[in-house]
Amino acid sequence: MSTTPAARSSRPWQLSGLLGAVGAWSGPPPPAPPTGPYLPDAGPAGVRRLALRAGHRAGVVDALVARVEDPRPVRDDVLDPLHRAVAGGGEGSGLRRPVTARTPVVLGGAPAVQVDETTCGSAVLAVLAVAGDPVLAWWVATGERLGAGPAPAPAPAPRRGGPEERWRELQRDLKARSTRRGLVLAPWPGRFGTPPWGAASVARYADVRYTHRVVDRRTGPRVLRSALAAAAAGVPVPLFTGGDLTTGLETAVPRHVVLLAAAGPGPDPTTARGGWCTVYEPSSGMLHRLGAGDLVRGAAAGDGVRRALGGWRHVCWAVLPAGRPGRAGEPHLAG
Repeated sequence: MSTTPAARSSRPWQLSGLLGAVGAWSGPPPPAPPTGPYLPDAGPAGVRRLALRAGHRAGVVDALVARVEDPRPVRDDVLDPLHRAVAGGGEGSGLRRPVTARTPVVLGGAPAVQVDETTCGSAVLAVLAVAGDPVLAWWVATGERLGAGPAPAPAPAPRRGGPEERWRELQRDLKARSTRRGLVLAPWPGRFGTPPWGAASVARYADVRYTHRVVDRRTGPRVLRSALAAAAAGVPVPLFTGGDLTTGLETAVPRHVVLLAAAGPGPDPTTARGGWCTVYEPSSGMLHRLGAGDLVRGAAAGDGVRRALGGWRHVCWAVLPAGRPGRAGEPHLAG
């Protein structure tokens, strides 16, 4: 999906608005995930909890915990790739500095940037998967497989190369999975990136599965508040962004994907005021820190929100936690 920005401020028509008007994919958002099991914790206990929820065997998890206790350079990338333990201003383990207006996401030294203009959705799905599966994060960062087990894509064969190659491989595999049946029985055209329903079908965070909802003028605030509540509970949310007819028909459809990585201190469920959120934008590989209410308002809130949305004006689709965990051990990526 292209990251070319829409330039005007009006919002006369979007595909999501038309779909919302006819009731397509616009039902009530599912309930937010429970708060306790998914809150970020970059310590060994948090790593163990996430790896077990992702379906890995106890022996694999023990091997991972033993490795991340060694203070090597990749440790931060495995324990807290989205900087969430310090996103609120220094809480948690203090492994990193707090997220500022723009903070890079790095995986084993490799910038977490989309491979090409069609893989923004794949990059978001890959970062979501790595954040929810520290065993997978360890493989991306180091190339070491700790044992057969689930992860978020078909297993690429171990090969020479560094984290940049493994990061690209993960994106390619996720793009293939998310577009395989994008048109019911036919593949989604690769040049159009990842469709929201394809992203929802393969999105995983630990044992959480996902569904999707249109974000239009009528349902948008409710859907985005649900997304903020999920992120505040520790479960990131992919968001599709776009423009409207003021810049042409091609901009009135979902054009880019970003990841709502974290939110706090728990935005007001009615107004989303008073909180903050962080958004991973894959064309730059950066985390952006915003006001929670500004995310709901979109680019009308200022250029900072527009940059966080990849240059686009609005969130038009959300890939939300489905309100139930997946089956632990269901493989995404068999080792």
